[in-house]
Amino acid sequence: MRPANLVPAVHLFVCVNRRDEGAPLGPGCGDMGEAVYEVMKGEVAKRSAYRAVWITRTHCLGQCPKSGCTVAVYPRQRVLTEVEGKDAAKVLSDALGEAQQ
Repeated sequence: MRPANLVPAVHLFVCVNRRDEGAPLGPGCGDMGEAVYEVMKGEVAKRSAYRAVWITRTHCLGQCPKSGCTVAVYPRQRVLTEVEGKDAAKVLSDALGEAQQ
């Protein structure tokens, strides 16, 4: 084992978890998470921030919103819920601002 040479300033985990219809915690983030993931990846590309920002699809983050999806922001250890595609650019900007503090 050895440390990686490339470590991002910000790592965003986007929930794309899907649950069965009628599950007690709801359907999960599913399609909304996939949509947010795609928009965030586009924002990273637009900003050429490939080394500074990693976006990763993940399963359950423990917060199941009624709309949108859940996003965990590291290294700040923040969890955002009800995130929609229209929020992706702001989430990314805020995360990058926090990482530079």
